[in-house]
Amino acid sequence: MGNSLANIQRNIFLTYSHEIIGVAMKWLLEKYFPMSIIGEARNFQETLNDLPKKEYDLVVLDAEIADSTHLLGVVEHIKSLSPKTRILIFSELDEAIYGPKYIAFGTNGYLAKNADIDSIVEAIKIALDGETEVYKRDKIEETSNEFVKSNLSDTLSQREAQIAELLVKGTTLTEISKKIGLRDTTISTYKKRIFEKVGVKTLSDLIAVWKIYK
Repeated sequence: MGNSLANIQRNIFLTYSHEIIGVAMKWLLEKYFPMSIIGEARNFQETLNDLPKKEYDLVVLDAEIADSTHLLGVVEHIKSLSPKTRILIFSELDEAIYGPKYIAFGTNGYLAKNADIDSIVEAIKIALDGETEVYKRDKIEETSNEFVKSNLSDTLSQREAQIAELLVKGTTLTEISKKIGLRDTTISTYKKRIFEKVGVKTLSDLIAVWKIYK
C-alpha cells in the first residue's frame, strides 16, 4: 500500500483503553508511518498528564478511555493546548450516530475499531491532510445527519419526543413527571426507551444527537 506520508516525521499521540488495541495500533503506526515519533497513554489520567509535554500533529483518541462528557473535555483541552493538532476518534460505537457529534466538537475524523488495516491507515492519512479531511467530513455529516433525522422522526412517538426534548433541556425526571402528569417511574421507563430507540447510552449523547437533529 502506497503512503506518501511514510517518510515524513510526525508526532503522533496514541490513547487506548485495552492493551491489545495499543499494541496493534503501535505496530500499525510503526509499519506505515515509520518516521513518526509516537507518544502513548493507557487511560484518561495519563492522557491529561502527557499531552502537554509535546506539540502533536495527530492525537488518536480512544473514545472508550472516558465517558462522553470527559472525552469532549479532552478534545477541548487538546485544542486549547495546540489548535493545529488534529484529532482522530477511535471507537467501537456506531459511526452514523457518534461520528457527527465528535466532528461537531472539532475533531478531524471518526474511525470504527472494527475497520480493516487499509481503512485505518487511510483515516490517519486523511486526519493528517486537512484539505482531504474537509471533503470527507462533509460527506460523513451529510449521511449521518440524514440518518439521525430519520431515526428520531420515525422511531420516537409524540410523547417520547416531548420527554426527550425536556430531558435535553435539563429538566429532571420529577419535574417532567409533574409537567405532563405521569409518575416518576413511568418517565424513567420512557427515558430508557428513548435511549434505546435513538441508540445512545447517556444524556450527554442524547443532547449531542438532538442538536444534530434540530
